[in-house]
Amino acid sequence: MNNRQYQDIPAISSHRLIAMLQSPANCWRQYLDPDRKAEAPSDALKLGTLVHCLTLNPHDFDNEFLVADYDRRSKAGKVRYAQLNQYGLTIIKPAELERAQAIADALHYDNEARKLLRYGRKERTIVKPRADGLMPLKARLDIHNEAKRQVIELKTTRDIATILKTIADYHYLLSAAFYQHISQSRSVVFIFVQTIEPYEVEIVEPTYWQLEEGRDEMKAALEKFDACWLANHWPEAEPIAPDLDDDPLMNMATQFLAATHAQNPQRFDVPIGELAL
Repeated sequence: MNNRQYQDIPAISSHRLIAMLQSPANCWRQYLDPDRKAEAPSDALKLGTLVHCLTLNPHDFDNEFLVADYDRRSKAGKVRYAQLNQYGLTIIKPAELERAQAIADALHYDNEARKLLRYGRKERTIVKPRADGLMPLKARLDIHNEAKRQVIELKTTRDIATILKTIADYHYLLSAAFYQHISQSRSVVFIFVQTIEPYEVEIVEPTYWQLEEGRDEMKAALEKFDACWLANHWPEAEPIAPDLDDDPLMNMATQFLAATHAQNPQRFDVPIGELAL
């Protein structure tokens, strides 16, 4: 099963749950709206997909990509690009392929990454049915090592020094918990590779408590998804009431009133129950 076929499966992926964290309406617009328009992949996403293919399933390259030189800034280049698009493949330039191959080579040169990439089923699709009326779950695992009950996920990043921020920003702990749940695995390991030279590699294995954090986030998002699915109602995010204790203007006003009261105290102390005239 290729990635296009996987995307067409009507089931809940970790990406849909992550979209739910922003709002149910956001999830609907991205993944469920039948009138949604397909967005062109960003350069970063296209590079990541290319690195995945070269690293995990290089024999699928010709079925997924078309290498061609073009310049979309010119009229002739735009026509050329439109002609190439008719093949239904992802169009990449020779320089993009060369860069992606260098990144894939860096992964194989790293001893620990090479061992993790060697074993297991590559790009395995799992669909998990659920109770009647609920949408099933689905995942496309980069590598599923059933013997070790382990999931390996390959991630590209522009800066290897910021992977902790990347893990938080992209909710990778939720994804890890989701993959662990759907595959009944014991562990999930991320292989990060930098997409600019020197193409550094870093291995990250979330701890038990980090996976617990991801599970809590996953369960909350899944419960919200199920409720919206059953009600066929996908609302926008509720506005968050401001915390007045953190409002600098309110703090300044409170300090000003306190200072004014200290300088000009009340002239009369009125006992409770009496009327001040």
